[in-house]
Amino acid sequence: MSDLRPSDDYLGPDEFMHLMVDLGGTCWWCQVRPATTGEHKFKRTDLARLMGDDSLVYGTDGGGFREIRGRSGITRDRHGVIKFPKSLCETCNNKRSKPFDQAYEVFSDYTTKTRLRILPGVDFTEVFGSSWEEPTYNLARYYGKHFGCRMSRTGLPIPPSLQDFLNGSNDMSDAHMALVSTDSVHNEYGAGLYISPDCISTDPAKTHFRRYVLATYVGAIGVRYEWNAEGIPDTDRSQFFHFSGPVLNYFKTDADVAEGVTRQPGWFARFSQWINQPRQ
Repeated sequence: MSDLRPSDDYLGPDEFMHLMVDLGGTCWWCQVRPATTGEHKFKRTDLARLMGDDSLVYGTDGGGFREIRGRSGITRDRHGVIKFPKSLCETCNNKRSKPFDQAYEVFSDYTTKTRLRILPGVDFTEVFGSSWEEPTYNLARYYGKHFGCRMSRTGLPIPPSLQDFLNGSNDMSDAHMALVSTDSVHNEYGAGLYISPDCISTDPAKTHFRRYVLATYVGAIGVRYEWNAEGIPDTDRSQFFHFSGPVLNYFKTDADVAEGVTRQPGWFARFSQWINQPRQ
């Protein structure tokens, strides 16, 4: 369920249908090979962990529920709810992005074993070791691939900066990625998995897309992606993957995530932040 406030700023698909793009069956990442594969909305390792030896209840995009039985159900996706539509070629989805998937699996395993929600941030040297830089970039690129598949599914133009980032660029001048934890998501889904609503706005005349905000979570920790057609100033673009210990941004609801309205961290996180400040 979504707790987004009704807003003139965020549009439903019917309102921007005339702006949607059709990739014509071509992979949105390489833009060359045919799109023959669909990315999992959540990693199979996460779904298998939640399923255990029984079954898994999956909330569909339309608001209904599906029960998925057995590990083979995760792979087959008989009901078409586990994977995004085919939008990537096999090379991009299974070969080029393999380091992204590996970094995410390490991070996901860490989040399930660590009470990160009460902390001021994530220490990537604990997650990946002293050589944290490359796997942290790969982690961000895993999320970038996820968000690109969501844009493709919705018919949104993929920002070239996102494609460049997946190809090795170390920043995106018109996009921001942050680590987040959201109260409503934590309260409703706990240690589960969650995809936020896609928040999309255009200019007043609806002639072009102006802004996207998307988020996805594993347990209590998520990544928020914001793209802005006018660019994001360096002073506001503090990418989580540039730091060994990026902060967690706390929100109350999905609506606050969309608007970028954070809340103050809890007392333990504030105390940890204070106690670890450099002293003169």
